[in-house]
Amino acid sequence: MTRRLSITLAVALAACGEKATLPPDLFPQTVSGVWNRTELRDLPVDESPDPVPRNSVVQIRTAAYKGPGDLEARVYLLDSAEVGAALGTRWRPSADTVFFNHGRYFVVIKWQSPDRKALQEFVAELQKKLGAVAVKR
Repeated sequence: MTRRLSITLAVALAACGEKATLPPDLFPQTVSGVWNRTELRDLPVDESPDPVPRNSVVQIRTAAYKGPGDLEARVYLLDSAEVGAALGTRWRPSADTVFFNHGRYFVVIKWQSPDRKALQEFVAELQKKLGAVAVKR
């Protein structure tokens, strides 16, 4: 009887765990002193503009910035880190786009900017917010 109660209690506690969400300050109003946010919104999963498996997406947040050019960043919160790792290995590179994954996060950034340094600083700041290690390019 005690063992059954312990199992039931463990299952109940696991079900009460906090729901994963994206960090609230993920896309600040200004990034690196040069990028100013012009739009911020959460997208419905069925409106994902990228080939990310919709049944693995928990949340999508997108932001547009103006600065030394324009950029749009999308962060996908996935139901597992394995999905992010798989996306990171099969994603097809395209012009003026950078992507990376970190755990349950998958990020796609599209830009039109002649200033590579400003873009790299934006990416590094976003990686820090997600807890990722910055990739040197």
